[in-house]
Amino acid sequence: MNSLAIFSDFIRRIRSFLEKRGYIEVFTDYLRPYPNVDMHILPFECNFCKKERYFLHTSPEYEMKKLISKYKLNIYQICKVFRNCEPTQSPLHKHEFLMLEYYRLNKDYTYLMEEVELLLKFLFGEELFYQGRKIPIRVEKISLQEAFKKYLNINFTRNIQEFKKELEKANIYFEENDDWETLFNRAYIQLERYLGMNQPTIIYSFPEEFSGLAKCNGGWCERFELYIFGIEIANAYTELTDPVLLEQRLKTYAKKMKELYSIELPIDHEFIEIHKDLPHLFTGISIGLERLFMLAINAKSLKVLF
Repeated sequence: MNSLAIFSDFIRRIRSFLEKRGYIEVFTDYLRPYPNVDMHILPFECNFCKKERYFLHTSPEYEMKKLISKYKLNIYQICKVFRNCEPTQSPLHKHEFLMLEYYRLNKDYTYLMEEVELLLKFLFGEELFYQGRKIPIRVEKISLQEAFKKYLNINFTRNIQEFKKELEKANIYFEENDDWETLFNRAYIQLERYLGMNQPTIIYSFPEEFSGLAKCNGGWCERFELYIFGIEIANAYTELTDPVLLEQRLKTYAKKMKELYSIELPIDHEFIEIHKDLPHLFTGISIGLERLFMLAINAKSLKVLF
């Protein structure tokens, strides 16, 4: 069987898994008048008749949540997403890639921790073979603070001077004028190399500064990322549902984007408004399907799959 047929079957099996668990497939627009506003993900901008600004979505999140506000159903979507300024030389990045995104009502992110393990077992069985290594499909769950200590011997702190001392102790490069978020990113990049090497690893409980649109409490957010062989596969939240907090967060992200990239992004106020009609509790996950398929066929790069 050629790689195209294998990939088609791979997608069919994912649809089968989700539909048996009560998810309904949906389709939303790729080209939108408002972008996803995120601190570090740049959208592709298009112009309609050289007058109106449009954006290719970086995630179907906004439009899917609008459907949830109206229909109150568990939904999923498999679609192309587009991200500007991705590292072009990286074997794990593309400007355009295939994403699975789905949402479960009346559950928090711990539900998805269990469900994503079931999905991995459904796709790979009890073990995954990749590049001469074999690991069990038994997901490790570790908090970010625990992972910093276990793999880097770093004690997490929000004190910038103390954090610099921790990075220096771990021989992690930084510059004196780095702000706290930059220091965190430098440490996290080093941490990623250790995640999912012996079993799939979920790292959870991120600092609020890296919350995305996740629900937060006491400076920490209900967000996790899944890694296999050091490769980020999935990102999940317990979703933020408070429209006031959401608007504050989007404005903060838009301000950061202007400071960092000199780009002004409009905010989708309809997206804020529909949060008044969203379920009080629900959770969502996005999965990079080409990265997952790369593992399935023992490939080293996204660019050689087909």
